[in-house]
Amino acid sequence: MPQRFNLVLRGGHVVDPANGTDARMDVGLRLGKIALVAERIDDELADDIIDVIGKIVMPGHIDTHAHLSGPFDQSGTRAYGHVMLAKSGTTTALDLAGEPGALAEGMKRKGAGMNVATILGLVPHTTIKEDDPGIGTMRDVVSDALERGSIGVKLLGGYHPFTPESTSQVIAAANEQLAWVAFHVGSKDSGSDLIGLREVPEITGNGRLHVAHINSYCRGLVMDNLEECNEAFEIIESKRSQFVTEAYLAQVNGTNGKCDEDGNLVYNVAQNCMRARGYATTDAGMRQALLDGYGGALTERGGRIVIVTGEEAVRIWEEKSTDASLSFPVNPATSAFSLTTAKYDDGEFRVDAVSTDGGSLPRNVAIERTMALVDFGALSLLEAATKLTYTPSRMLGLLNKGHFSEGADGDITVINRETGKATLSLVNGEPIMINGRVVGNGGTWLVKSEAEKTAASSGLPYQVIDLEQSKLYAGWR
Repeated sequence: MPQRFNLVLRGGHVVDPANGTDARMDVGLRLGKIALVAERIDDELADDIIDVIGKIVMPGHIDTHAHLSGPFDQSGTRAYGHVMLAKSGTTTALDLAGEPGALAEGMKRKGAGMNVATILGLVPHTTIKEDDPGIGTMRDVVSDALERGSIGVKLLGGYHPFTPESTSQVIAAANEQLAWVAFHVGSKDSGSDLIGLREVPEITGNGRLHVAHINSYCRGLVMDNLEECNEAFEIIESKRSQFVTEAYLAQVNGTNGKCDEDGNLVYNVAQNCMRARGYATTDAGMRQALLDGYGGALTERGGRIVIVTGEEAVRIWEEKSTDASLSFPVNPATSAFSLTTAKYDDGEFRVDAVSTDGGSLPRNVAIERTMALVDFGALSLLEAATKLTYTPSRMLGLLNKGHFSEGADGDITVINRETGKATLSLVNGEPIMINGRVVGNGGTWLVKSEAEKTAASSGLPYQVIDLEQSKLYAGWR
């Protein structure tokens, strides 16, 4: 008797780099899994059919750098990122610098049906007790974070830098426990720019590391931004088997405008934003930058986060005593193009994935900007899917995602070819977004085995993942 399908996506342009599929096909799903990809599936065998003729159908977008919670997110606004990401077509996300309890609570209150993992942001006197933790402290911090539901930790060098020696100890402690470890580069000896990136190979030693948003260090602060890209490629290549990387394609960044008692900007990232346009790195410089419309402040409006400028931005910044989330257009398009499309001689991309660094930040444009590169002729559709879904699945060790092989998870993103925007996304065969309207809720919490008890008691669906299968730890043991 012929097999039946719970759902068939009819007549879309199916793009699956893992299987070399780049053609008009039907996709059949059964019990949340891919059951068949074929030129034609009989209507009589389908319980439900969705017409996707003229649209691109690829495995669900996996965002390897998003923001959905955080140890410093007292207002809980980052939870809005679940809906914002799902609206853009993302199906799986890594919350980079989160807090596991806040993530779980956010999934319950504002979840959108995605698969989500988080890593703990390391903030002195908030998530760790010391300014420059040693390996003993970090072993305990990593172990506790894993038990509470993080899959690892993130170094926030652009905001809370450690000494190079302490930074190295953090990486070593995470590697020992096969925990994810990401680095927004910068130490007490450098900044969050190319100079900070130059430190990373020595800091990493023989370890493994996720170098976060490589584009953030190619903004032209040290030399011409394309020269910075070329040096970044050399640095990545020097540790090719040890680093995983991603870049985002939005022009705007995200930062914080906090000033100290003397009126000086506290964080290196915000200081860099001011220097890029010749503003003073002070409260007066920040106020003028906001009034001029160069920068904006983030605020909640209509169930999502938006960027406002001018006097409204200044008011928000001042009402929060300068400790406010801000955004500046500091990412050159030429850097984004170079970092996204460059390859090694063997054809592998130099930068693994396209991320958003978004979620709760209004820059969830990974899919539409990558499709713009396809329109421009810089990427093929298969290459776009490689950057958006297949390589990210390998990065995280989610081996049942990122492809349409029989039995793979039924996570799918459908894209309007004309606009480049996602119009439909499914997780485990169920729609979570339809024509820009988010219909999913909750989500699946991705954790390591150390957190199985915590995840089970949360009431959320969860999945235990094995980072030994990830690209980060490939060949580690």
